Amino acid sequence: MTTAATVPGRRFRFFGYFLWVLPLVGVCVMVALDPGKRSVTPVFHLAAERWWAGGELYADVRGYHYLPQFALLFAPFHALPVPVGDILWRAISVALVLWGIAAFVRLMLPADSGRAFFFACLLALAPCLGAVRNGQTNLAFGGLCLLAACFLARSRWTSAAVCLVALVAVKPLGLILILLAPWVYRPLLRPLLIGLAILAAVPFFFAAPAYAAAQYRAAWAHVAGWSATTEHRFADLTAMLRTAGLPLEPRAALLLRALGALATFSLWLVAGARWKEPWRALALVLLSTIYLMLFNPMTEKNSYAIIAPAFAVAAVTCLAEERNRRFGWLFVFALVSIGIFPELFWRIDKGLGLWWDPLVAAVAGAVLAFAIVTRRPPALSQAETG
Repeated sequence: MTTAATVPGRRFRFFGYFLWVLPLVGVCVMVALDPGKRSVTPVFHLAAERWWAGGELYADVRGYHYLPQFALLFAPFHALPVPVGDILWRAISVALVLWGIAAFVRLMLPADSGRAFFFACLLALAPCLGAVRNGQTNLAFGGLCLLAACFLARSRWTSAAVCLVALVAVKPLGLILILLAPWVYRPLLRPLLIGLAILAAVPFFFAAPAYAAAQYRAAWAHVAGWSATTEHRFADLTAMLRTAGLPLEPRAALLLRALGALATFSLWLVAGARWKEPWRALALVLLSTIYLMLFNPMTEKNSYAIIAPAFAVAAVTCLAEERNRRFGWLFVFALVSIGIFPELFWRIDKGLGLWWDPLVAAVAGAVLAFAIVTRRPPALSQAETG
């Protein structure tokens, strides 16, 4: 029986989906008219084509920045006619984000999940629009992060391991969550190791062992080569420092990343010990994705779609409690400014997103660290999930 309380919730959920479906339809029309315009999917198609032809995945220095497994993951989309595969890829990526948001708000705010879903979708949309248009993996990555956290909060270890392994297949940056999660979620270790072993073996099932091994070596060399980049087109912490006239030498940048990793690891151990579920699981995503935005030397403007779903869930949860609303408004400001400011003020500073976005992420990270250290996690009253 439908009650008066559930009807508004369903309406809010409908409009939450509608917020994302509308721009997705517009993007699909644009992709159908010109599949290659403002799109990274041609890079994915080329990688899949090269894999089956036995070609070099990393022949183009600026092209393919993923593990060999992603070429196989994208192969079914490559097999479809253009632009059908490109449209389906974007639709699935958006679906993962919406699924992740819906699953987590049900954990955080079960009594008002419909309303929370709508406002979380509204807040996350602007920072993600560029990734929807370009077809980047950032959307799928952000959605999988939330889904993994949701399964961790519910002690569903196998499902969480599948999501974490899928993160690495979609983007090698997923290793940060894999390295952190088992320190708090010990039962996750066994299914995670099995999943990673299968993932590592997959390329050898679809190619000659010598070729698969060669692509692994090329992937390592490719990633290592980009770790010292100083190009002024990225949006990490070192880019913000370069904009401020404080460029870092490669060794100094590497040391900064190591210190950031140590701080993230330490904060995660503290949060894991002090925070309840589901905030504990969300803290894993928040800490990991903030670290990636600040310390991945290849963070782009559209990479901030990765943090948008988790920030949106954190925002609506904090705003639901009087004592935590200042945290909520911080997340709201972060999402709105990242999504809108670079476009709104581009006439004043065309490179605004290259320094503003990491600045906002750094402030959010500092406030999150303060909340963890001072034992004031948002929504502390939330009950543990079983």
